[in-house]
Amino acid sequence: MGQNLSLQEPFADTSGAVLSPTDRVNIIIMACLWAGSTYGIGMIWCAVTLLQRWSGRNGEKGVNIFSVLAAFILSSGWPLIMTYFAMNSR
Repeated sequence: MGQNLSLQEPFADTSGAVLSPTDRVNIIIMACLWAGSTYGIGMIWCAVTLLQRWSGRNGEKGVNIFSVLAAFILSSGWPLIMTYFAMNSR
């Protein structure tokens, strides 16, 4: 017990898992794909919520192509819009 504490020369640390360079690149790609899909799902959900909000309570206002395009453009900042929806719910 404690034999390595008295060594004077450095030794390799084998305590952690070591990933190969290809595995490291694949993990980064997979993380980017997960983040992108989560962001895309958030954008779609936020755009649909904006369209529901703009159409009125019972859908009495019509939704045209310009409102759909505006909803998808505005939904790119969906974390901010979701915070707004949480603060100002009906």
